[in-house]
Amino acid sequence: MDVVADAGIAVMALTDHDTTAGHEEAQSQCERRGIRLVRGIELTTYAMGKVIHVLGLGVRSDDDGLLRAGETARANFAQNQQKWVEYLAARGVAVSWTRDFPNGAERLPMLIERLCGRGFEGGDPQRVHAAFRAYFRALPAEAYAALPSARAASDVIHRSGGLAILAHPYRISDDESWHALLGGMDGIEAMYAAYQPAERDSLLSVARARNLLTSCGSDYHGYFFGKYVNPGFEAPSELLARLSVS
Repeated sequence: MDVVADAGIAVMALTDHDTTAGHEEAQSQCERRGIRLVRGIELTTYAMGKVIHVLGLGVRSDDDGLLRAGETARANFAQNQQKWVEYLAARGVAVSWTRDFPNGAERLPMLIERLCGRGFEGGDPQRVHAAFRAYFRALPAEAYAALPSARAASDVIHRSGGLAILAHPYRISDDESWHALLGGMDGIEAMYAAYQPAERDSLLSVARARNLLTSCGSDYHGYFFGKYVNPGFEAPSELLARLSVS
């Protein structure tokens, strides 16, 4: 929260993967720093033969359905994380699941730190993260069988009082195949910091044609991606109105 406040952000959404556990602490610090917090989540789903992320904005932190969906996704991540660590150990990496993960699976930043500490990829966090993404992308569909579809996730988000936003569409595919996922969505994450202006313009056009909301964000995941940079986006007034943010 301090990093965001120091960058001059006035409104932010906390959308941790598959959990709302940080909302209360974030709310407290945002109030101290004068930031308007939108409570959110990024649900992990599986569709089109790949992992798809669906943002929930304006959700109720304690909604039972949302909490169950998050728990299911975290359990799936934990199982696949253990498989990856054991895969690395079998290939000579100086890591042990029982020794280095005595409390079980870790959240992604801690997983990366733990593997860096064991010397994997020379201790370079960005290279460790790239290896993580490559392994998880190559997993077969059975490894994600417990995950909901993108449409089912949007239904869960709606029941929790939130808006369902398809996250970073061009990370799904660079053609129009991701349009098939828009059923049940309220919007598209069009103003995405990693995209080029032409990509953002294209997504804005899709949203206008389909009468969908657009959202914006940095999708900042922590220090191993580098220093936080304010992307300078102005949140669309239609989105703020739907979220009751003035």
